[in-house]
Amino acid sequence: MPRRLPRCKVVTWFSALLLLALSFTAARIYVAFHLSDKYNLEGEAGNSSAEFLKEFVWPSNEPIVELALEIAKKPKIPPLLSNMRSIDESKLPYKCGIIFFYHIACTGGASMNHWLGKQVKHNGPHTSYWTSWGRHDGRERKFIDGMNNQTKKIGPNEWRVVHAHGYSYFPNASEAYLYQWREEVESQGCAFVVTTMLRDAIGHTISQTKGMIKPNLTLDEFTSHLEPENYNQKGVFVTQLDYLLYNMGPRNEYNATREEKVKRAVELLQRHFDVLLLSDYGRFADIIHKITGWEPLKIKPANVFGGDLNYSYAELQKIKDLTEANGDVAFIDAVRHLYTPGYLDYLL
Repeated sequence: MPRRLPRCKVVTWFSALLLLALSFTAARIYVAFHLSDKYNLEGEAGNSSAEFLKEFVWPSNEPIVELALEIAKKPKIPPLLSNMRSIDESKLPYKCGIIFFYHIACTGGASMNHWLGKQVKHNGPHTSYWTSWGRHDGRERKFIDGMNNQTKKIGPNEWRVVHAHGYSYFPNASEAYLYQWREEVESQGCAFVVTTMLRDAIGHTISQTKGMIKPNLTLDEFTSHLEPENYNQKGVFVTQLDYLLYNMGPRNEYNATREEKVKRAVELLQRHFDVLLLSDYGRFADIIHKITGWEPLKIKPANVFGGDLNYSYAELQKIKDLTEANGDVAFIDAVRHLYTPGYLDYLL
């Protein structure tokens, strides 16, 4: 006959389990109440909703939280030409400001970055160049701290070039800083010009594959993070859409649909980017010259790959399919429709 535990021990164990269950339930209720109050999960419809929080999550110990909640109050804007950022031609050239260059790999960014550096040397002591980037976690905090200093005490005839690359800045989660930096620079009577360069989506992915040569990866290994089931993985490379949203983090941490990703990326462009072009470096140089009043210099190619990239039809089809599934083809197509080749012609 099985031995029974003494009645007092049974009661003691039962009480302990009951107390543990009640504690766990109370903790869940507290956390749910705390989050609902802090982030307004049941608040106004639109940007202040749980849908907003699903897309944008900030650590509770960061000052970005207060800025993020301010963004939640801003209205959503439809992707129309009338909602794109524009430059006041009557004020050109601006006397002072910051050129904020968001450098996406394999878009000709190295050529643009070298050109910006040469412009600083060519245009005298009232121009400067600053960057803080690396390929490791934690770099963004240093970049933001440095950028907060860059936006202060700009001279009346001073231009500062800022180069954001590598792990330096994550636009989707840290969008609030773009608002903050613009407001601070413009409050000094200067211009805050955010710019980047994009290119054909599939061509960009193909160009990135040169990065699999040195670690000797197969195409399957190199593109594995783009497979649908691997949405929460970091890859050896990132596409243009993912870098604009998540920088070098997991390519789709919140498992958003490609339509949601494209919509969010276009929203970021419309809210913050003043000069956006597709593989048009001559036009980029002309526009920056017009904005700043700098003496014209031509952009020369830099960091050009001199090897060969040879793929079978099946491999090229795989690159195409994964790039489309990730949303990049739709993203660049949306950019082509909104940012037509002549959308900044009024500056030239």
